Amino acid sequence: MITSLLLYDPLLLGYVSLDEFPYPVQEFTWTYPVVGDDVPRPFAAGRYNTRKSADAMSITCEGEIVETTTALYWTSRKALVTKVLPDYVQGATTYRHSHIRMQLDGDTDTYYADVQLSSFAIPVAAKGSPTVSPFQFNWTCNLGYWSSLTYGTPVKI
Repeated sequence: MITSLLLYDPLLLGYVSLDEFPYPVQEFTWTYPVVGDDVPRPFAAGRYNTRKSADAMSITCEGEIVETTTALYWTSRKALVTKVLPDYVQGATTYRHSHIRMQLDGDTDTYYADVQLSSFAIPVAAKGSPTVSPFQFNWTCNLGYWSSLTYGTPVKI
């Protein structure tokens, strides 16, 4: 379903390719929370018609780092963390921690989301499997939607 999933650093200088070796992805989901006030009618049944809109989009990515040696594992882990974690000193002109680009099978457009990291986990195995570890990232896209790379506008997918 997902043809390409690229995770860029905040300045778009480099990326890692998710959903292929060494970062196979098991789950990649996004949700559009809807916000708006529900205003009850005080002297009649029902509620007043009010506007509701999409809030910040939530994106979750779960997968694994899979390598053949511990040296390669740490190289791949550091490359991934460099694209995910916010910089120690963040620039004044960019508010994103990462930039995600996604292509879907059968779709001609590429979609992107500028995201901020909400939480993450990459547990390290002490023994047993020192070259494999799961990862989970939770991001927030403040725009609330994916955007079309072709047109630069929000899209509903």
